[in-house]
Amino acid sequence: MWKTILRVALVALGLLMVPLVASRLVPGWNWDSWGFVRVYFLFFATGMVFALVARKMGAWTYKAGVGVALVTAFVLGWGTMVQVADSGHPERLWYHSVLVVGVIGASLARLKAPGLAWTMFAMAATLALISVFLPSGAPPDMARRMAIGHGVQVVLFTVAGLLFRRASLAGVS
Repeated sequence: MWKTILRVALVALGLLMVPLVASRLVPGWNWDSWGFVRVYFLFFATGMVFALVARKMGAWTYKAGVGVALVTAFVLGWGTMVQVADSGHPERLWYHSVLVVGVIGASLARLKAPGLAWTMFAMAATLALISVFLPSGAPPDMARRMAIGHGVQVVLFTVAGLLFRRASLAGVS
């Protein structure tokens, strides 16, 4: 277990180098030290969830589903935090409801593949509905990029759902 924790901690530290370098190169990117601590914690927590959940399952489809779901959820959560911080539009926090659907669904499914498949489909549907009904108020070019990003995330949550469905059909419970 300690080896897993050490590996995840080192990978999270390596990933932290991306925002660290960007903060030195991108004008206007001024994180304080607590910002880097929070981001490191997010990287580490996401990695540990993957390591602990995927460790119990041998099916590659289940592990791939967990990976796709966690990365997509991380990007959605991070992107929402950045958008709210940059734009000052707290209504964009509605995107976090997609993550809440995921946490509740995974808990109710007890991390079993059939329930996780339905959870991923519910997350994709929730994100699609929010994306359609929540006006962005952004200029047309930015609104188009946001729509493409949301579409990609809906597809990735759907792919994770299909991976969990395949794992459940293969007998992974």
